[in-house]
Amino acid sequence: MNKLSIRYLFPEDPDALSLFESLNELQETIRQRAFGLFSERGTVHGSDTEDWLRAERELVWVPQSETMEDDKQFRLRLIVPGLEAQDLQITAMPDAIIVQAEGASKEAKEAKEASTVPFRELRGRKLFRRFDFEEPIDPARTEASLAKGILEIVASKAAPAKQVKVAVQGA
Repeated sequence: MNKLSIRYLFPEDPDALSLFESLNELQETIRQRAFGLFSERGTVHGSDTEDWLRAERELVWVPQSETMEDDKQFRLRLIVPGLEAQDLQITAMPDAIIVQAEGASKEAKEAKEASTVPFRELRGRKLFRRFDFEEPIDPARTEASLAKGILEIVASKAAPAKQVKVAVQGA
């Protein structure tokens, strides 16, 4: 089992901007592909949503996953066959976890180098998956491991904020 490094990110961190910039770049790539599909259809209006969704499916891989929750933590499992620990980037924020990876799996790269492939479903798509939580998590207490193509992430719930009673004085 490989332990993975996790980037802890809080909204006030300067690195938060780089995450949002990469998300904007991904959205721009999808937009350009959707426009390309629109052009291929002869610039006929009426299927804009279908063009966008098709562009997303072509460019972004959303792996199958499951989320479990108990009183103390959230547990995520994603099926990521062919990816290695160094391929994955995991970002933990107080309200979400983002899992990303670039390009094709190792097997797809080897197949491309080895021969001509007449049929390919293993192509370079960006893995992107965001998990939002209804309860805040403690990013510093988030762990991830990868074994046999299963990425497992455990995020501890944040301690509830302490309530402070404030006396109100009348005038």
